Amino acid sequence: MRVLHVIPSLASQTGGPAFAVVESARSLRQLGVESEIVATDLPAAANAGARRAVTAAELPSGIGNLDVRLFRARPPRRLAFSPGLARRVAAAAGEVDLVHVHSLYLFPQLAAFVAARRHRVPYLVSLHGSLDPWLRARGRSRKALVDRAWQRRMLEHAAALHVTTAEEERLTADVAPAVPRSVVPYGIDWAGFQMLPPPEEFRRRYLNGWQGPVVLNVGRIAAKKGLDVLVRAVAGLPDAHLVLAGPDDEGLRASLAQLAFSLGARDRVTFTGMLHRDERLGALAAGDVWALPSHTENFGIAVVEAMAAARPVVVSPGVNLAPDVAAARAGLVVAAEPEALTRALSALLGDPERRQGLAARAREFARQYDWSEVAPRWRSMYMEATRR
Repeated sequence: MRVLHVIPSLASQTGGPAFAVVESARSLRQLGVESEIVATDLPAAANAGARRAVTAAELPSGIGNLDVRLFRARPPRRLAFSPGLARRVAAAAGEVDLVHVHSLYLFPQLAAFVAARRHRVPYLVSLHGSLDPWLRARGRSRKALVDRAWQRRMLEHAAALHVTTAEEERLTADVAPAVPRSVVPYGIDWAGFQMLPPPEEFRRRYLNGWQGPVVLNVGRIAAKKGLDVLVRAVAGLPDAHLVLAGPDDEGLRASLAQLAFSLGARDRVTFTGMLHRDERLGALAAGDVWALPSHTENFGIAVVEAMAAARPVVVSPGVNLAPDVAAARAGLVVAAEPEALTRALSALLGDPERRQGLAARAREFARQYDWSEVAPRWRSMYMEATRR
């Protein structure tokens, strides 16, 4: 089987979808699925308005042996517009068994839809959380225009819509209701999180040798993550330091820093910027508790990675994996409100034995998302889509 992946950007800074595409392609090759990945050369999310091209260092590791083709983005870059990408997708769609379309509302998805229909090739659409009600309410007029112009037809003619959790399936049930859903999670390299470096190295480099408790969040700095709630919560813990490790996608760092200053916690909030593989492991080693009070999160791959690294996690109900985490007693699920989050973090930081119990269960919970377990499910999803 041969699959054509079409995604707006492969830059690591864009988060989970880019890693999922690359890592699924690598894992599925061992199961007889060959992939071509087509993307623009945008170095960040399309709405960031970046004018330069992504560098090799900014791409996920492991793409060296994959068929990856990046095409120049042209104005309007906020739509990830790329004539070169459209030409390649139009040609490649006739050479594959399935087109896998990633995310919504941008030019590459339109190009993939048109090409797949022209060649009568089945296509699968991974929503990647873009139809969560919280996100649908943002930029509603523009999204409604795209829906009317072409996207509604794209969704209604898809062989299947790919969602990563049962909760995402529920939240998107009103969209193209006649189209089957494939509920298949993202995967991780579970073994890669079992050996962490000494925490002192990260604390020395980024925290000036801080010896007290560290609350950690790894991921994009974005409005949907509820990081303002997290800053307020940690401000109520005078002995704790908050580390926000990730790229500033939406220009929120200044306002979050100002919020910390206004709460008297300026010196206890650290922004590291984008961290790559070894640096990310160092951050996980240094964190005593990992927290994510998201308003919406279709899966939460960073949550699963933190759990694989045996970090006790605190997440909000907006993280769609939260019901499974709670059922496995592998983490705490707390409302995305400062007071509730402060109480939960304080209770964990003051109870080492409880943290150890959560960490052990978290590590075992995360094992089910290793690509060795998840890749066969992706292959089955592809096979079912081609039969439809």
